[in-house]
Amino acid sequence: MAIENIIGLILYIAPGFLTREILRAFYPVRERTDFIQTTWCIIYGIIVSSAVRGIDSTLLNNLLKSNGKGFPSFPFIMVLFLAGILLGLFLVLINWLRFRVSQKWPKFKKLSPDPQSIWAKINQPSNEEWALVFLDDGAIYLGWIKYYSYDPNADSQDFLLSHAKRVDETLNIKYEIQGIGVYLNTKNIKRIEFLKNESTVIQ
Repeated sequence: MAIENIIGLILYIAPGFLTREILRAFYPVRERTDFIQTTWCIIYGIIVSSAVRGIDSTLLNNLLKSNGKGFPSFPFIMVLFLAGILLGLFLVLINWLRFRVSQKWPKFKKLSPDPQSIWAKINQPSNEEWALVFLDDGAIYLGWIKYYSYDPNADSQDFLLSHAKRVDETLNIKYEIQGIGVYLNTKNIKRIEFLKNESTVIQ
């Protein structure tokens, strides 16, 4: 394969890779096959490359030399990478708007992006329920899941239970957590029950 073809392939994939990684950083999903990942990188890359070349030829009077032969010009390469980043941020903004619209107007709920995970779904900002957490060691906590991690490729997830109270088997308060909350991991949990109001269980 000629060096020009290799460089051209990289210029298609690299900006698309940046776009995909930025989008995944904000909205992680479970990793798919290498073929699907590469395909999305190429799709995003083609969009970026076509847009930059179109702008260069119509608005910039070929200032970036995007259609030149041989090794691509440095300004063209830099703009490609910048465009890949901007496309990723644009897609993040679109998803954010979809979340906001679906939360503000319930009839548009289907517009909300699918996080593809039960753990991510139940921790959406729209969930205002309290969590009753049962640990493997018998401890029971009632609180609000304020922060949580979500790595779709990990077997367990971390989260912080704020406004937490330690309760007994009959759900009487044993003591209240005075600090920021209880740091927990899903691997140590038997189950979590979600409640509309903490007063429904506290005696």
